[in-house]
Amino acid sequence: MTDARGPRLSLPRVLAFSSLSIPLAGVGLPLAVYLAPLYANEVGLGLELTGFLFMVLRFWDVLTDPIMGYVVDRYRSPWGRVRHWIVLSVPLLGLATYFVYMPERGAGPGYFVVWMLLFYVGFTLLQTARSAWVPAIAVDYDDRSRFFTWAEVTSIVSMLALLAVPAILGMSGVEVDRFGQVAVMGWALLISLPIVAFLSCAFVPDRQMRGDRGNAMKFDFKAIVAALKNRYLGSVLLMELLVGTAIAITASNYLFVAEYAFGLSDSMSSIVLMIFFSTAVAALPFWLKFSARTEKHTAFLCAVLMGMSSYVIYYFAARSGGGFGPLLIGALVNGAAFSAPVVIARSMAADVVEYQAAKTGENRAGIYYSVLTSVYKVGNSLAFGIGYFVLGRVAGFRPGVENSPEAIHGLIIVFCLLPMILYGLAAIVASRYTLTRSMQLDISKSLDPRGPEMLD
Repeated sequence: MTDARGPRLSLPRVLAFSSLSIPLAGVGLPLAVYLAPLYANEVGLGLELTGFLFMVLRFWDVLTDPIMGYVVDRYRSPWGRVRHWIVLSVPLLGLATYFVYMPERGAGPGYFVVWMLLFYVGFTLLQTARSAWVPAIAVDYDDRSRFFTWAEVTSIVSMLALLAVPAILGMSGVEVDRFGQVAVMGWALLISLPIVAFLSCAFVPDRQMRGDRGNAMKFDFKAIVAALKNRYLGSVLLMELLVGTAIAITASNYLFVAEYAFGLSDSMSSIVLMIFFSTAVAALPFWLKFSARTEKHTAFLCAVLMGMSSYVIYYFAARSGGGFGPLLIGALVNGAAFSAPVVIARSMAADVVEYQAAKTGENRAGIYYSVLTSVYKVGNSLAFGIGYFVLGRVAGFRPGVENSPEAIHGLIIVFCLLPMILYGLAAIVASRYTLTRSMQLDISKSLDPRGPEMLD
């Protein structure tokens, strides 16, 4: 069995790896918070069509994700397992970013579909390669959390910078419409892509994972079926699905809620978002320590319970007249719990990858993380497609026009009740997770009994 544990990476190298989260941040909440409303309202696709197209494209992306996972696992190069895929993703994601973030008013569904397809291909390749890197370069149970925590911190700081654009422009007295705001975000992503690809590929080792005997080179689609049958991965996938759907519902409706239910301008809404993400960054070290002193699934459980409570605050604050302060209170509670479930679920998936490698000699990190990404995208698809359909057809809400109190109440219900239910279901799944720290320690010792070292 190959011994490729290697030394524990120093913080500068972890940060070089985490820099890949900078462009990925632009495909997360900013896409949901700003791009979806932009195409629905300013570009002119309409609420229901925009939601439908996002849903269809995400489901198509779900079908291609396992192929990306297979490609990452199967095709290696003299650079290693993942570096060449990082480099390849740069031109794909860069080209699509230009057209997706800089549409013209009146751009049709064909324009949206073509460029979003390429956008998701580049994003999936970059995200899958980055995530599949972690099981090989993280040395133990808690070290995996360290990698995903720093990656999430980098992602949130990047989102803060992107989401600060409307607020900074507004406070500076610069009159820029939604098209201009989104274009600035797009240029930030275009500039960052080649820089972070260089940093990660130059300073992070691309080594073989412990326990990997190269069996993943002999790929067939039974590997995907086997991954789905893994009971530990199944739990993590369900947790990812539930949390991802809740986050997407929140993100895709936030600007509507801030404007129509709480009465805030774009710049004030962006300030709340900045404080929200700042809170998320500040809270992550606490969740990392809490996870290290207990179990990952315990920390996940506590985080989603805190997330549930924030939606109760949002609901009563909106029904009591809204305003900046009440929305901020809900955002502080929600922000403190926001990142922990995502970080912890990705770290748990790395534990499952090592568990599988110890049993079979196969490093299926690419497949496992592509399936995890697919599940997350299913949640996003449902949030956009069904969420916008319910919002438009059932609640009767329409952006850009005067809405009745009943329509605004329907908007609040979609924004608050659905995520609260999803977080509650995720808590139930987490409470039944059984791959513990002690089990993972036994697996790690069976692969390599030596302790971790530091790489300066």
